[in-house]
Amino acid sequence: MSTIKDFRRDTPPMTAQAESAARARLLAAAREPERRHAPRLGRRLGWRLAVAGALAVTVGTGVVVATDRPRAVVPVASVQELGERAAQAAYDDRGQVPDPGQWLYIRELQAPQSKDGSYGVDVSQRVVGEQWTSVDGKQTADLSPNGKPLVQGNHPGLGAADLAQQPVTPEGVLAKIRQKLEDMHMVSATGPLPSMDERLFQAVYQLMGTQALPPEVRAALFRGLATIPGVSFTEDVADADGRRGVAFSHTGERARYDLILDPVDFHFLGTYGVTVKEQTTDYTDAPNHVVKAGTPLTLTAQLETKVVDGPGQR
Repeated sequence: MSTIKDFRRDTPPMTAQAESAARARLLAAAREPERRHAPRLGRRLGWRLAVAGALAVTVGTGVVVATDRPRAVVPVASVQELGERAAQAAYDDRGQVPDPGQWLYIRELQAPQSKDGSYGVDVSQRVVGEQWTSVDGKQTADLSPNGKPLVQGNHPGLGAADLAQQPVTPEGVLAKIRQKLEDMHMVSATGPLPSMDERLFQAVYQLMGTQALPPEVRAALFRGLATIPGVSFTEDVADADGRRGVAFSHTGERARYDLILDPVDFHFLGTYGVTVKEQTTDYTDAPNHVVKAGTPLTLTAQLETKVVDGPGQR
């Protein structure tokens, strides 16, 4: 299997529109009792992520029902328009500015790894996961079985301060990320690396979902996403909690990843990833394993974000 991990689990919509009704029933059955929506504390951080991740469904025309009342959805006609609308939403929410030594606590609903140990995630199940990311972008932490934070390096190793260095433009922030990726000298055990465009999208995807970025950086990233070759938008997508959104999407040689946003105010909802091509993983200590096209790699829904003083705090 490749030594490259796209994101924390190598796992962010789903299949065709014909499966929407079945997926809705599945999501309803799988939700846990605690599934009340946590306050969107991330908005105070200005987490208006205007990216669009897709679970192949139809465009929302008119209204989307969130809670009990319909909300007007303003359709977008192109990925460039999505990037611009998301950027403007980022500027509208100035939010709290965390201190350099603080961490961002993230609670999310996830499809867990497949029980049989196979590649990908089990979209029939849901678990609640927690993660902490240092504000400088260098470290991430999860809870180990003994309840203590397990701290490790974070990908791509950039934080708000790095990306806020001038020029804070779409070209400038993408150039910083691209240079960081080139300096990492990644290798793959199973074939060629993903293209730089795919790796760049994945890095932005990671930054958007796990870090508290200032509005000008988020706005530049949103606009920058629309300029990456191969990036498109999907108009109606469901996250792991069943919320409908719009997404920035990128399809590479092996997989597709989607960054899902609220279609009204463009705050971040969650992620989805799925294989688009059958592939064989070549293990050195086990038989080769065939991964079929359409295998879900990740499905998440962000429930809560909060700035805390250290990993393990909530």
